[in-house]
This record gives sequence, C-alpha cells and structure tokens, in this order.
Amino acid sequence: MMDDRTRVKAAKVCGALTFTFSLALLLSAQFDFYYDLNDDTMIKDIVSGAYTGQPSGYCIQMLYPLAWCIALCYRAIPTVPWYGLFLCLCQFGVIFLITVRLLSLAQRVRTGLLALVVEAALAVGLFLREIVVIQYSVTAGICMAGAVFLFLTAKNADKPSVFFRRNLIPLLLVVLSFLIRTEICMMLLPFLLLAGLARWCGEEYFFTAVNFRKYLMLVGIAFLGMAAAYCVDLVAYQESEWSNFRSFFNARTKLYDFYGLPDYADNQKFYESIGLSQESYTLLENYNFALDESIDTWRLEAIVNYQEQSAQTSSYGSGLKNTFGFVSKNSVREALWLYRNQILKDLQMVRSAILRQTPDLGIPAGLGVRMAVLVLYLLYFAVCVIPATGKRRVLAVFKVVCLLMIRIVLWLYLYMVDRLPDRVTIPLLMLEFVMLIAFVICDNSFKKDSKVVKYILYVLCTVGFLVVSVGNLQSVHSEYQNRAQADARWIALMDYCRKNGNNYYIVDVYSSTSYQGTPYSEKIFTSGFYKNFDICGGWAAKSPLARRKLERHHFKDIQNALYNPKGRNATKAYFVVKPDQELDWLIQYYKKRGMAVCTESVDQVQTASGTHAFDIVAVKQL
Repeated sequence: MMDDRTRVKAAKVCGALTFTFSLALLLSAQFDFYYDLNDDTMIKDIVSGAYTGQPSGYCIQMLYPLAWCIALCYRAIPTVPWYGLFLCLCQFGVIFLITVRLLSLAQRVRTGLLALVVEAALAVGLFLREIVVIQYSVTAGICMAGAVFLFLTAKNADKPSVFFRRNLIPLLLVVLSFLIRTEICMMLLPFLLLAGLARWCGEEYFFTAVNFRKYLMLVGIAFLGMAAAYCVDLVAYQESEWSNFRSFFNARTKLYDFYGLPDYADNQKFYESIGLSQESYTLLENYNFALDESIDTWRLEAIVNYQEQSAQTSSYGSGLKNTFGFVSKNSVREALWLYRNQILKDLQMVRSAILRQTPDLGIPAGLGVRMAVLVLYLLYFAVCVIPATGKRRVLAVFKVVCLLMIRIVLWLYLYMVDRLPDRVTIPLLMLEFVMLIAFVICDNSFKKDSKVVKYILYVLCTVGFLVVSVGNLQSVHSEYQNRAQADARWIALMDYCRKNGNNYYIVDVYSSTSYQGTPYSEKIFTSGFYKNFDICGGWAAKSPLARRKLERHHFKDIQNALYNPKGRNATKAYFVVKPDQELDWLIQYYKKRGMAVCTESVDQVQTASGTHAFDIVAVKQL
C-alpha cells in the first residue's frame, strides 16, 4: 500500500496531468494547430514522405537521429501526423513537467491552485500564439526553458548520484532541444550555464570535491549527449552528395541570412570573374536559383568570401562592418542605437495601449513577453534583492547582473547581424522570463507570516497577465482570419496539383511564401499525400532529395523540366506564379542559354469561392 507521501505525489502528478490535458483540450476546441512557416511544412514533407514519396531522416534542419526516428514512425503508420504530434507533445510535455514542479513546491492546496492559475494566465496571455502556431525553433526554445526551470527549482542533494537523478529530465530536455534546432540550443546555452553557476554558488561551500563531481558530471554528460548526437548526424551526411550540399547550404545561409547579395552593377567585374551572368544573378535575387545549375557551391562561397573581404577593406560599398574579425551588417554602436529604439518603441506602444489609443491592434509579437520580463525584473528586486542580506543579497545581485549581461550581449549580436525574426527572439525572451520566475520562486525572502502579501502578488500578476491575454487573444484570432484566407489559396494549389498528378509543378519562390504578409502553411492534424510540386528555391533546393524528386518524374534538372520544345509528349512541368506575375526574367534566362521561349498561362488555380489564386504557366519553345 502507498504511504501518505506517495499518495500526495501521485495526486499532484494526476492534477498536473489533468491541468495540461484540460489546457490542450481547451486550445484545441478554440484553435486549429498550424505550422508557422513553410520551413516546418518542408521538414514535415521530408520525414513523412510527402516530398519524395519515401519518409527520410535527411531533413537538413533537425539532426539526423531525431529526424530518422520520426521518419521511422511514418514508415510504420503513415496516416498519423507524427512530426506535428511530436512538436505538440514537446510543448505540452514541458507544460506538464513545470506544472508537476509547481505543485510539488506548493505546501497548501490553495497555493497550488494559485500557481496553476498563474501558469495558465502566462501560457495563454503571453505564449498563446507559440502554442497553437508551432515553429520547430520555438519548440527547441520551450524545451530549453523547461530544462532551466526544472534545474533551478530542483531540490538539492549532497550525493552526486542523487543530484544527477533529480536533474535527469532537464538534461534530456537540453539534448532534445539540441536535436530539434541546434542553433537555438547553442544560442540559449549561456542561460543554462548561468543556471548551473547560480545553483553552484548557492551551495554552502563552493570549492568541495562533491560539488565539482555533481556539477561537472552533469555538464560532462550533457556535452557527451550532444556530441554523440552531432557525430551521428555528421556520419549520416558524410556521403559526397550530402557533404557537397551542406557546403552549399551553409554558403547560401551566410549569403541570404547574414551578408546579403552585393549589387550586380556595382560589382560586375567580380561577378564576371566567377562566371555569373546578370540573368543568373536575377535568380539569386528572386530566390529561384534552383533553376540554374551553374549556381553551385563554389560560386556561392566565392560571393561569401567577397563579402567578407569587402567588410575588411570597406572598398566595395557593401555596407558590412568588421568588428574584431566579426562580419556583421551593423556596428556595435549601431546595434546599441537600434536596441535603444526598440525599448523606447515598446514603452510607447504600452502607453498607447493603456490610454486605448490603439484598441484594435492587439498585442504585437513579443511585446507582451518583453513587458512581462521587465515586470519580473522589478518584482525580483522588490521581493528578493531588497529584503535579502549578506551573502544572499550578493548572490541575488550577482545572478540578476549576469542575466542582464547575457541579455545585452545576445540582443546586441542579433541587432549586429540584423537577424531578429520571432522564431529567434521569442525563445530568447522565454528563457529570460523563465529564469526570472525561477529566481523569484527560489530566492524570495518573505517570512511565513507574510504569505498574504505573496497571494496578493500572485493575484495581481494573474490579473495583469489576463488583461494581456485579452489583447493576445485578439491578435491570434486576427492572425487566424488572415491564415484562413492564405490557407484557402494554398489548399487550392495542392488540390490542383494532386488532381493533375501526371504533371510536375515548380512554384516561384515569392509566390509560395505568403499572401498579403501571412505565410502559406498547413494545419498540423491533416492527412498527407505525395506532392508533385516543389519550390524553385529555399533551403532544400539542389539537395539530393530535390534531385531524387525530379528523377521520380524523369527530369534531370528544373531548367530542362520547364522547357517544352515542340513535339514534346513526355511528362510536362509547369511554372506556378501568383496572378499578374512578370516573367521577363525567366524568358531572358533561357535566351542567355540559347533557348528562345515564351511564357503562356495555360490554366488558373481558383479557391472554393472562385478567387483567382495562382497561374499555371508553360515555358514554350518559339
């Protein structure tokens, strides 16, 4: 029979499970779960087999061991949306683990219920969009946030084996984050290291053999786990075709995401020296570079090297900066100015919202989290730093100063490289937010007879975040309306391609990204099928999988697939563009290669309501 302590633990786990399931059920009833961007749908297509016809672990973005496991699930039961289910389980699994920890810390039922109300308010008020519009980079950040919170709030132990066992779940969450999105995990590692340092400094004695064994063993095992996963990934991609593609992929990422494409007219001599014509340059400009086989790894790396040299010499007018060997779009001074402007803009928007000058705009992405982080800094000073004395105050000040330093360095880096999409900034804010909550829980100095003050603070925080949630709900509902319009167009295109399964369709990149600023995407829990179309660019372009997809339709490359000489009776390929898209660049590209062509719209893709969504264009020989 279970003793009272075991029964209480079991009851708290059941309560956490009920809370998490109820939250998931409530959100499922109110919202459909979407993939955020076509990056996520491409990963899903690769691991599910919708891209090539066979599930594959070579999804490029995730590390191979995890992608292989998901692809294996698709091979076993293809009808289950395993990739989306996995991301949802990661997110709600972290919520469940945090709920268990909060309930275990609560000494009374009333305190536990208040903690659940606060957690629900935070989840819905600040991170609703991230929960229902899922992006794999954000999911990696959620796993890291869960790891940091669970580690900071875990009970201490003198024995290294017990300490390791109590922190096994945070360790696994870190490795899982590394598998999902390595770059995000590495960016967030400073927060994890600060969490470890804070716990270590909180020990009664710092320099002891036991402490070195406890913390270094945990760090070492985490490092070995990530290193093992990375080595398996390297071995999986060591084949020459994948190795060459990864070099191409890395050069493309540097060029588009960090350095930018230098202007052709201002750098014509350089482009001519590497054999890149004006017509091929145009393909790089509009991202349809998969059309041109001459745009290879060597040429992309040459452009990247040219941009790096221009940053060092500042003689080509690239606009890039060189700060102690680090190439960026903005200098440290410019990044500081941009950072300052963003803070002032946030404060102004909050002021306008309070005065109801912008009642219909909702809460912009990240603004609610940024303001919540500011409130938590103030709360930490009020309830932890000011009441503390001696060593506790020194440690509290040390932690908050280190956290501020990490924040400043990481944000300055993002402003320097001019790389601040929500999928990068939201995990950053999430880690800072979770660390501050953990610090408040673990470091507050209230006496037992002042618990009423704690409850008042909890209620005030809950009310405040519920107010924020009203704006957040409005913003998410508005986005869902926009997604419904965009989704109708994308579904119409997929249905058209499926009905014309004997043909092959190549989609213009700018026509495949969004409609009126809302990204084309797909709902997570929908049935999949093989897609007889591909995008003429993007991160999977020119990969071995993309070539395998072409071979399935008996095409050597996209250029020859689109070209329809007179008398051709084989499988036909068509170019898909948004209505009224200019295609002079496509005609000029073929003309440069000695092929006189014309473009003709042979069909239209229409939504269920009869809206003209896309044009189906044939490239015909004159």
